Amino acid sequence: MVHLLLLAGLLGSSYALPAASPIIGGQGDFKYQYMPDLLQAPAGASLVNCHGLVTDEANNIYLTYQNDGKDLNCLIRWKPDGTGGEFMTGGNSTLCSGTPHGLKITKEGDNLFLYHANNNQKLTKTTLDGTVIWQVNGNFGQDPTLAYRPTWFATPPNSDYMYLCDGYGSNNVYAFDKDGHFMNKTWGGKGDRSQHGKFSTNHGCTYDPRLEEPTIVVSDRANSRLEFFTYDPSSPNKFEYYHTVDLAPSMGSTTLPCNIRMYPEQEGRAIVPDLSGPVAVLDKNNEVISVVNVSVLLAAEQHKHPHDAIFLPNGDMVVATWAPGRISYWKKL
Repeated sequence: MVHLLLLAGLLGSSYALPAASPIIGGQGDFKYQYMPDLLQAPAGASLVNCHGLVTDEANNIYLTYQNDGKDLNCLIRWKPDGTGGEFMTGGNSTLCSGTPHGLKITKEGDNLFLYHANNNQKLTKTTLDGTVIWQVNGNFGQDPTLAYRPTWFATPPNSDYMYLCDGYGSNNVYAFDKDGHFMNKTWGGKGDRSQHGKFSTNHGCTYDPRLEEPTIVVSDRANSRLEFFTYDPSSPNKFEYYHTVDLAPSMGSTTLPCNIRMYPEQEGRAIVPDLSGPVAVLDKNNEVISVVNVSVLLAAEQHKHPHDAIFLPNGDMVVATWAPGRISYWKKL
C-alpha cells in the first residue's frame, strides 16, 4: 500500500487507488449491496444499541435507540433515501430515559402515532416527533409478582386494542386499548418448543397484513420460531394460537428471530432479523428465500446482532443491530 501511495503521488491526480469491492449479500433474485454513506446519524448521536425501525406514509425512516446518557435523544428520522438524519426531540428525557426498545407506527383517523416499549417498564404513545400523548410507568395492573421488561407492541389497524409482548420479563402477552389502559387480559407465559402459545423470549409482536384472518405474529426468539394468533378487532378477549413457522430447519438451531415485518405490496414477502447474525427474506408462505449474513459481511464495522429490519417501498432493506448499536442501508440489486 505504501508503494501504491508513492506511485500515486508521482503520477499525480490521474492515478486513483482501486475502489473497495462492494459488499453484497443474499441469494438469487434477492441480493443486496451495503451502502455505507447512507443512514448517517446526526452529530452528537450515541447509538449504544439500535432497537426499533418504522417508516411513515412519506417513507421517512425512523430509528429508536438506547443512548449513553450524554446524548439525551432516542429517536432519529431520515429521508426516504437514507439521507438527512435528524433527531426527533419532542419526547426528550420523558421518552428517552431507560432503554427504548420496540417501535411501531399506527394510523388512527387521519394521524400517525408511534408506540414505544421501553425495557425499563415504560410504555409510551407519541406523535412522529416524539411528543408524548400518554405514558404508563411501572406496573399497569398485571400480576405484580411476575417479572416485567416489555419489548414490543402489536398495534393492528381498525381496532381499539393492541397487544404487548413482555419478552424480557414474564413472557406474557397483555391486551391494552390504544389509550394505554390494561384490559385485564393475559396470555402466554414461559414455555419451550413443545408448548405452543407459550414462549421463551416473546420478543416481537406484529400484525400480519397479508392474511384475511386477523393475525398477530409473535417472534418467540429463544424457541427459534414464529407463533401465529388470531384476535378479535372489536374485543380484547381473544388471542388464540393457530400456527407455527419453525425457523430452525432453514436458519439453523441457533437462530434467534427478533421480529418479523410483512409486505403484501411486495408479493407478500417478509423480513426477519436474527440476533445471531443474519437477516432472512421470506416469501408469502414464510419460506426463507434469501439470507444476508450481516454480522459476517459487516464484521469490521461491528454490525453483530440484527435486532430489527424493514423493507423500503423500493425493495431496499434497513437493518438495526444491537451491542453495539449500528444501522445499515442495503440496496436491492
